[in-house]
Amino acid sequence: MKTYSGSMAISAPIEVAWAFLVDPHHIAASMPDVQEYQVTDETHFTAKVKVGIGPVRAVLDLTASVEPLSPPREARLQVRGGGMGSGLELISTIVLDPGDGDEPSTQITWTAQVGVSGPLATLGGRLLDSQVKKTTEQVFANIQQGLAAQAAVDP
Repeated sequence: MKTYSGSMAISAPIEVAWAFLVDPHHIAASMPDVQEYQVTDETHFTAKVKVGIGPVRAVLDLTASVEPLSPPREARLQVRGGGMGSGLELISTIVLDPGDGDEPSTQITWTAQVGVSGPLATLGGRLLDSQVKKTTEQVFANIQQGLAAQAAVDP
């Protein structure tokens, strides 16, 4: 498994950021190339996601959970699944800290361990690492956009 990390600042109070990050509807909708998803309970969802690495394309059936670890400061996102002989596993820890300054803001720091197996890993070759990194970063960029939209509606 490879580890990726990043951070982002959101112009929203920590409570708004927390509510967004532990809502499986928001997290499922933040996944790139999601074809469909279904929330199964307040912490779990399933999704069909189209992925491509190098010449290999597949639709993966994923199961995911969003676990509050230390509300409203730390959560874990776990995603597992596969399709067409390939597998994907992602385990991410998300930490929220109140931002500095007079305006309400939240600093979000994330670390994700991602593993890919099967034809996607084998045939993706050198492209695998850059594509996995790009896709993982896109998930969190989508979360950032969704949070900004949510904060504008529910300040």
